[in-house]
Amino acid sequence: MSQRFVREQGTQSVPDYQSRVRRLALIYVGIVVVCVSAIVLIIYQGKLLITLSQRSNVETLTLVFIIVLFAYLALLSLPGFWGALQIALLDAPRWFGKDHDEVERRKQAALGQHEGEPDTVFLNCRLTSDHAPDDPLTFPLDDGSGSLGTIVIDGAKLTRVEATRGGSNSIFAYVEQRLSQLVKQRISDARIEIVQWATISDEEGLQYYAMVQFSENLQRVLKTEPLWPTYAVTDDDVATLRRELVELCPTLRNEALLPDVEYSVEHRLPIIPEPLAFISLSRSESRADPAASMGCALLIAVVILAVVAVIVLFPPWVPAR
Repeated sequence: MSQRFVREQGTQSVPDYQSRVRRLALIYVGIVVVCVSAIVLIIYQGKLLITLSQRSNVETLTLVFIIVLFAYLALLSLPGFWGALQIALLDAPRWFGKDHDEVERRKQAALGQHEGEPDTVFLNCRLTSDHAPDDPLTFPLDDGSGSLGTIVIDGAKLTRVEATRGGSNSIFAYVEQRLSQLVKQRISDARIEIVQWATISDEEGLQYYAMVQFSENLQRVLKTEPLWPTYAVTDDDVATLRRELVELCPTLRNEALLPDVEYSVEHRLPIIPEPLAFISLSRSESRADPAASMGCALLIAVVILAVVAVIVLFPPWVPAR
């Protein structure tokens, strides 16, 4: 369940990545619409709901808690709602026959430059070029309408340099999964995974990378084969991934207009339900897929709104006082 719904999903092809960004934009819009609708419904039907709560021994403050919950969730999702609106406004001219490149240049102009340190992730293995093992692999994110930076793979470290404002680490997950697919065509037992996300825990990432560098230095001193797991990437692999990343540039611009939600996640499975859950199973992931985390928030909001709507439409019988 965690790998299917919590970890990064749907980024193994260009169409999947495009669908994922559209889904994430719609999730933000859905959260704001559902939360505002729930608040309006509770306030509009306040007299009925308060009466039902008082006659059924339900704490009236529960309604206040629900309103606060929805208000907080709506405020949290407002940047995503605004980003989705920007995407629609910037893409609108294309629907009326405007030139694709001109639309993308306008979208590129809406993005600023990335501030702070470049985004970095670390792999469980080293990736090198098959003909130049000491040279880093570079993958420009440029489709002619503007540059979104360059992904540089230097051994076990992936960095996005000269990037624009916005975006998320999902592009790293896409590169990891695509390279894993390409390498597995030659090496069936190859396993390429991101194990550390510097934007989430830079201390653990630096500690991990220090061990990788130690193995590289020891390898040079001993003049042996690579001591850290290493896979060679062919020129065909590089050309394939570069072509796909160019195709992804319009989608990456859309993603850059949405909030960057980078967090780890821990989910629990109580053996005995609350409030007697003194035994529970837990599992943590180094990074939660924003589409999954915000999708869960939308699902909870929809369920609560549905419950309130059912109560309003079909008021339960309660004894009169």
